[in-house]
Amino acid sequence: MSGALAAPVEFGPEHMPLGTELVRVLTIGDVSRLKEVLSGEGRTQRADGHVAIKVNGTSSPGAGTGTGSLLGVTINGNTALHLVASRGHAELAAFVCESAPSLVAARNRGLDTPLLCAAKAGSRGVAACLLSRMRSAAGGADEAAALRARNRLGATALHEAVRLGRAGVVDLLMAEAPELASVATDDGVSPLYLAAETRSEQMVRLLLRPAADGTPSPASFAGRHGRTALHAAATFSKDMAQEILNWEPVGPTLLTRADSSGRTPLHFAILHGHLDVVELFLEVHTSIDQTRISDSHGSFPVHAAAIAGSTRILDELVKKCPDYYELVDDQGRNFLHCAVEHNQDRVVQHICQNDTFAMLLNATDYEGNTPLHLAVKYGFPRIVSTLLRNMSVEIGIANKDGLSVQDLANRAITPARWCYFLDTHFIVSNCLCWLGLGTCITPDRRLHPLHQQADPNPTEEGASDDEEHVMLRNGTIGSVLIATVAFAAAFTVPGGFVADDRPSAGTAILARRFAFRAFVVSSIMAFLCSIMATSFLIYGGARENPLSHRIWYKVLASRFMPLAVRCMIAAFAFGFHLVLGDANRGLIVFVYVASLAPLLFCFPDVWIPLQLGLARTVWRRAGWRGLVNIHRRPSSLIQLAQLFMASFLFQYLGGTLLVVLIAAAFAAAIALDISLPNY
Repeated sequence: MSGALAAPVEFGPEHMPLGTELVRVLTIGDVSRLKEVLSGEGRTQRADGHVAIKVNGTSSPGAGTGTGSLLGVTINGNTALHLVASRGHAELAAFVCESAPSLVAARNRGLDTPLLCAAKAGSRGVAACLLSRMRSAAGGADEAAALRARNRLGATALHEAVRLGRAGVVDLLMAEAPELASVATDDGVSPLYLAAETRSEQMVRLLLRPAADGTPSPASFAGRHGRTALHAAATFSKDMAQEILNWEPVGPTLLTRADSSGRTPLHFAILHGHLDVVELFLEVHTSIDQTRISDSHGSFPVHAAAIAGSTRILDELVKKCPDYYELVDDQGRNFLHCAVEHNQDRVVQHICQNDTFAMLLNATDYEGNTPLHLAVKYGFPRIVSTLLRNMSVEIGIANKDGLSVQDLANRAITPARWCYFLDTHFIVSNCLCWLGLGTCITPDRRLHPLHQQADPNPTEEGASDDEEHVMLRNGTIGSVLIATVAFAAAFTVPGGFVADDRPSAGTAILARRFAFRAFVVSSIMAFLCSIMATSFLIYGGARENPLSHRIWYKVLASRFMPLAVRCMIAAFAFGFHLVLGDANRGLIVFVYVASLAPLLFCFPDVWIPLQLGLARTVWRRAGWRGLVNIHRRPSSLIQLAQLFMASFLFQYLGGTLLVVLIAAAFAAAIALDISLPNY
């Protein structure tokens, strides 16, 4: 046996290929068969029992058994030792190592050494054999290079064992070559970080296990983008984070280490919503320091908690930093601003209900925007409603540009938004109007001086016009289809007509049935509402009409279209009832229930008052005048009608009442069909 590791065998086209039979034998791991195969390939028996091989016509007594054939490679550059290591044949690996020691450091196309292959396969026996071969060599640079060899992924044998969860190999490598735990990949990922990132607590424990003499683990904690293993553990579990914190003396120091974006492990635990991990981090003596570390955008942990929407974590952080109101980001925003900006309504509600946070409600950022400004700007009606229900929130504050919340609401309304009454910006604007902060749908709202301060952007105007045109076209198509179906239903009534030779010829046969009458009323309502919606959409798209008129036409069309659809669904259910007859009562009940489902769930305006709490907000701020949208005496009946049609009661109560009436009619039809079949 040579005293040192032979020169590494690199893959190349000049190497001889491994024979087919030899590959098969190496794959199945048959040592005796391998010796038989090699015995027929030019071997001679020496007096001392070793086998000499003739390579290129010469005998190499020190080369070992079968060297000439074993130095071949497969098409992927795998040597005989690669094949054996990949399949976990420990006995055969020892034989090959003895026969061809140079193969221990050989690399294939992927730059994997046999040790890397053994680590991937999870073969502790093969890995132990290879390590023993490396240790038995003279050592030095060759041994270190072979042991620390990295493949094309930049991974060492320990990386691969950790990544694939090969606990036996990791345990062996940490016992025999713990220095591998300090080697990182090309992108800076250490085995410990990889273990935490793959959420393997077992691997973390193995990598952090101290040596037999009590020496701490030499593992590196480095990870991607400047993160540490504790950053990765904080996103997973408390137990893993505790393992790393127990790693003395390094573990506790990782709590205040920030990554390339300035975030500490506490930031990561908060953003992933792990309350138990946050509590663990805050129990240590550096808790106050952690809560005062901001990221590259100036966001503190309290900002992260608000963004993540966790009120419990937020309360824990506030306990550690009583001057939380002083913690603002690079834009001067406190955590209430951040909660509003990220639409975390639960956090906003929690803050509004807690008097401790009262000083945050009207705080302004560096642009002069309060949380209410941001909620209006981004169009979050639930948050606007929540903030306005707190009477401490002031609604008359202007920002740095002199804009009030109503000004921001006006700016957000584009022509296309008038086409859809469930648009969030539209709801926010109307909510402010119901509180008396402005006038709903005035002729010159879009001509407000604030809209003329900035130079118009032709590209944005063109995109808005295209969006408006598409919405008007789609709405017109839908309303025309409903009108067509409702019109046809008048002349193809269910049940047919009385024959000409009978009394009341030409009339509907089922005309006296309750379901038939309900069918007729629903069809008429669907037809009339759709016709009006069609007309208003056509008028609203005509540029010749004044802007104020076009806005009104669009708004009215957006009101009549849902009514037409609801009535059409009701007509379908009543018509189906008449067709099914008395023999299919189970199906009749199913039809009514199935038809009621879209009425409740496909028209959000039915639930908006309950979901957003608009009614409570308007009542608390403006009373009954806000609900009917009459804050001062109207100058004419026309103005009174306009104000009422833009009111909360008209916009949301009408649709809700219609659904209630339809549901009551469904229930009455079922009850009458059971109790009075002929009615």
